[in-house]
Amino acid sequence: MLEMTSFEAGRRLRGSLLLAGALIALIVLTVALFPSIEETGVDFDAYLESLPPEATRAFVGSVTTLTTIEGYLVSQLYQFGWVLLLAIYYAYAAASTVAGEIERGTAEVMLSLPISRTRFVVAKFLSLVPGLVLVNAITFLAIYLGVELVGESVSVTRLFAVHAYSIAYLLACAGVGLVASVAFDSIRRAQTVGAGAVFGLFLLDTFTFDTEYEWLGDIAFSRYFDPGAILVDGEIAWPDLSLLVIAVVVLVVASSEFFERRDLSG
Repeated sequence: MLEMTSFEAGRRLRGSLLLAGALIALIVLTVALFPSIEETGVDFDAYLESLPPEATRAFVGSVTTLTTIEGYLVSQLYQFGWVLLLAIYYAYAAASTVAGEIERGTAEVMLSLPISRTRFVVAKFLSLVPGLVLVNAITFLAIYLGVELVGESVSVTRLFAVHAYSIAYLLACAGVGLVASVAFDSIRRAQTVGAGAVFGLFLLDTFTFDTEYEWLGDIAFSRYFDPGAILVDGEIAWPDLSLLVIAVVVLVVASSEFFERRDLSG
């Protein structure tokens, strides 16, 4: 199983580096704009207060001010880039892991080797982990150095905590993609369902938060990842983090069990 995980992770290395490069470009642009925004003297907090609650939840998160570097990073980078875009990306990537082998007709060949279906699915999922960790490590360094270069400062401990916490969140979203991957023969269909489900859950969280239907959004993983609370307030919700870790395990186990019972002959 480890050999398969290592091989698949190696195949994904180039994609992870390209993703990290794209994020670095976004980070450079975002951080470089902060000093000029400060100099304009525009009251962004008043603008923040004028936003509808749904827009605030979706694009700003829990931060209450955009005039600090921490609040600015959460609103302009983490809330959209990590909570939404990377979540969709990893659900999309995970959706191709098993479905790709089935569509290409190589799944049965792989399973003819001395490896169980469960180990096959787990190995495919674990192959996403090194790249995910690498992307977070690179972007963590890029953000910290970028903030220092523009003359600002941010707690390295809190910044590290945001990225470490995001790994559990992104793996949970990848777990959704894995479920779609074992359920469909088509890569495109699995990717559409996996990425669509994560996006749909994000919208559910956004539009039900702080309403009488808030309980509906409790099934959304984005409800349990708050970059603002970590970076601005230094608060880590350990119960929420534990729930995300449990969700990862449950989704991987459920995917493995489903694939064990699935008939691939058709």
